[in-house]
Amino acid sequence: MYQILDRNSICDYLRSIPAVAAVLGNTDSLEVAEIGDGNLNFVYRISNSNDPSRSVILKQAVPYLRMVGEEWPLSRDRMTYEIRALTLYNQLAPDFVPRIYHADEAMSTLVMQCLDEHIILRNGLIAGIKYPNVGRQVGEFIAKTLFKTSAFSMGSQARRQLMDRFTLNSELCKLTEEFIFTFPYMEHSSNYSNESTDRWAQEHLRKNSAYKLNILKFKELFIAKTDALLHADLHTGSLMVNQDETYVIDMEFAYFGPFGFDVGKIMANFWMCATSHLHRSPDREMVNWLIDQSFVVWQVFASEFLKLWAAQRESAMLVPGLLNEAELDDYKRHFMQRLLQETVGFAACSMARRTLGIAGVADIRGIEDPEVRSVLEIINLELSMRLMESHDSVESIRDVVGLVSEFYGAQPNI
Repeated sequence: MYQILDRNSICDYLRSIPAVAAVLGNTDSLEVAEIGDGNLNFVYRISNSNDPSRSVILKQAVPYLRMVGEEWPLSRDRMTYEIRALTLYNQLAPDFVPRIYHADEAMSTLVMQCLDEHIILRNGLIAGIKYPNVGRQVGEFIAKTLFKTSAFSMGSQARRQLMDRFTLNSELCKLTEEFIFTFPYMEHSSNYSNESTDRWAQEHLRKNSAYKLNILKFKELFIAKTDALLHADLHTGSLMVNQDETYVIDMEFAYFGPFGFDVGKIMANFWMCATSHLHRSPDREMVNWLIDQSFVVWQVFASEFLKLWAAQRESAMLVPGLLNEAELDDYKRHFMQRLLQETVGFAACSMARRTLGIAGVADIRGIEDPEVRSVLEIINLELSMRLMESHDSVESIRDVVGLVSEFYGAQPNI
């Protein structure tokens, strides 16, 4: 039977699970600390008081939106989908996700590996720390998880059975449809407010019909396309890193959707952090490094995706004898160009959403001076509009990085 766990009841709950008790060792003396700062769920670190290195993370979904409170009801089903996604990711890309020690759909709890030697990527990037492997590892994770759950890899029946396990993640899909593709582009009570930013957005973005129609185009893609299993909330706050490793966390939004969504979101987060370093850093070294990482993410993603595709002889999408080698090469080339164009469009949506919507990024929302913050927010919105205007004409990642580099090169230090 479901109950909301607290610092006291967590210890009894974990003591009853042999696999978790084995990790913690002596469970007579446990320390519990709430560590989560996310929007949806409660997250705790539980450690052995006598040996703090023996620790686990417990995550529980409650029947409301954590960042708002009980006045915003939200189904606990999101934890069911996180459990299913993390279980699958441990099979598809085990080097990049935490191990599961216990999963309980009835209690909406997940007990998993504690990543004490890692920090949230966003926090490190804000501090100006560079992580040499992060772009490559994120690109590899996205390629493996998207390709291996797509019609280019799986058989038709097996894939539809897998899709069925995620189809009803309806509440979080609705949140995405509203908070990424709808509310930021109109007057809405949920939107963030900064007076100078509001004025600019009202005049330049919310009255721009071409831009809003493109946003609607990408909303339609998100709703209609079922290319592969998405993490669907992939950003620098859902990655834990150190100088060697990258781990992906927080996949409760998991859903079958368009290939470009995950790739575009993480690239946009690197660019929004670059915007923040126009103010946070005395020079452009961090800005340029962040732009370069977006290039690495795509390059590794595309290379690994095509490598996996080349090794796949038969799938729901393609069977031997359908295309000759030249036809297949042409198909792949056009496919990857379209995917890049979709990625750029989804990145544009993500930048606007994180600037105008309820859930911003600490990179910029954490800057106290509202006027400085507004200047950076408007830079984000200008880049979003530039990306959206250009998305269907880019032919290569170098076109995209060239556009972004030129844009930031024209910005002053704030």
